[in-house]
Amino acid sequence: MASEIWLVACINKRFGTGQRSCVDSGNLDYIAEIETLIKQAGLDIAIIKRECLGKCDQGPVMRIAPGGRFFTEINQTSLPVIVSEIKVLVAERNGIDEVDDAS
Repeated sequence: MASEIWLVACINKRFGTGQRSCVDSGNLDYIAEIETLIKQAGLDIAIIKRECLGKCDQGPVMRIAPGGRFFTEINQTSLPVIVSEIKVLVAERNGIDEVDDAS
């Protein structure tokens, strides 16, 4: 059963000279990596790719939805933190203490 929580990831590419964007900052690679981490954690979470989340200057950006927090300036160390926060939210919504990794 799919969770009522999802991850929104920016895939915007700005074409102006010197303008920061999530794609140019590596978010496509981070999306692929977090998809793997989410599966390894045994989570059934959709990743919704959106053109812009309105935080280009802070990219790469992802957001837990609905109503979750924004993660900005994502890097390799951010990904496990995002997955851990998703696990907590899934557990809370399902009324359990924690979500076990599917190892």
